[in-house]
Parts: sequence; C-alpha cells; structure tokens
Amino acid sequence: MKRTLLLLIVALLSLLALTPLAARADAITLAQTVQASQTAVYQVALHNETAVPHTYTLTLTGLPDGLTAVFSQGGPLLTQVNVAANAYEQVQMAVDVPVETAVAQYTAQFSAARDDGQTLTQPVVLNVENTYAVQIASQSLNVSAFSGQEFGFDVTAVNSGAAALDNLALTVDAPAKWVVRTDPTTVPTLAPGAETTLHAQILVPSSQVTGDQTLQLSLTSDQTTSPTSSLTVRVQKSPTFLYAAFGLMGLAVAAAIVYFRRKGRR
Repeated sequence: MKRTLLLLIVALLSLLALTPLAARADAITLAQTVQASQTAVYQVALHNETAVPHTYTLTLTGLPDGLTAVFSQGGPLLTQVNVAANAYEQVQMAVDVPVETAVAQYTAQFSAARDDGQTLTQPVVLNVENTYAVQIASQSLNVSAFSGQEFGFDVTAVNSGAAALDNLALTVDAPAKWVVRTDPTTVPTLAPGAETTLHAQILVPSSQVTGDQTLQLSLTSDQTTSPTSSLTVRVQKSPTFLYAAFGLMGLAVAAAIVYFRRKGRR
C-alpha cells in the first residue's frame, strides 16, 4: 500500500514537471485617453513562464473601422514577438485615432496567440475626448479663377472644444506652382466657443490649363486639426488673352473692310 502511494506521488510530481506553466500578459486593464487626431500608445509585457521559447502573434480586435493598431519594440513594425523561456518582452501598441473619430469610450481585446495554440488576452480601453476641437464653420464651395491671376476666399474657424487653441492656421493643399498666402498666417490663441476669419489669396500660374481643380482645406493648431474640407476652383483662360483675341479679330475685320473698299474703287 505504501509503495503504491509512493509510486502515485512520484507519477504526479513527474506530470507536474512535464506540464509547462501558462504564459501571461500584464494583469491590469490597458487604458488610454486621447484627443481625436492623436495616437494612443500602450505598453504590453508578454511573460513566457514556460521552459521553452515561444513565438506570439499579436492582434487587437473590437475597435470600430478606422481605428487600427500597430506593434513595435522601438524599431520596425511587427506582428510577432519571440519570447525566451522564463523571460518576458515589452511590446508597444499604437492606435492612430483619426480626427473624425466620435467622442466615446471604446473597448477592445488584445490577443497574443502562442505557437503551441494557447492564446493570451487582455482587455483594452480607448477614451476619445474633445477637450480640443476645431472646425470650418463657413467657406465657399466653389470659385472661378483665371490662369496667371490671383483669387481669394475667406474661411470661418470655430473652436468647438472646451479649451483654448494655440497657433491656429489655415492649411491649403493646392496643386504644384500655385502660390498660397493666408492672412493672418496664424491666430495666436482662440478661446473655447470663439470664431475667427482667415483669408486666403492664391496665385494661379499662367501655365495652368483650364478645368476644375480641387483644393483641400483644413485648420491646424498646436493641439488638434480640423476635418478636411474641399474647395473647387474652375480655372479659365486669362481675360487678357480674351482681350487680345478680340483685338486681333477686330483688326482682321477692319483690314478686310479696308481691302474690299479699295478693291471696289478699282
């Protein structure tokens, strides 16, 4: 009886020695609070508490479309991490939050799938706030312009957040060779709920062909950026070209009249 019990204890100890310990991630919930247009950065520690090295495949699921995660260890982006036996690796997870992301609390799940089929999971919380927010409240949707000449338009900016914005500026994404000037260049500060008007003056190069060109407008500050807005510019030939053409036509008509009068007298 004693011998049988001893053999059973030895068998159990041998089984425990052969059973690998489960790996784990940090036990706390990963949480970050950011403004829309910023990036949320999480630090994750992967612990391999087994006697052999393992490879972990990293994913983040549960966030809305447009919110995606990338992983790194201070260098190139990666999707897998190798962790030595009885060791751990630190991984950085970054979630880019576009400026149009709605203010809300988002929950997701971080997963690290181990090469032996086991999966580690960790809850993730992302809080998106609007302490800083700016938007284009008023602008022209389309304007007409002439090649070789300038045109201008105004944009009304509103601070729709709960804190002041610093160094507010109008950014115009225009075609190459178009010269853009804004007045003022920057607004030093804009209080919550306040609005201001920025003027843009743009020179269209004389080489620009006729047709519609779409400009992208946005407001930038030290704290945040507005959603992008579009302005359609219909480019026409310079009026000086039209005047010259009409002048040449007039000279041609006058020359024809003189010619026929002289010919008729013969």
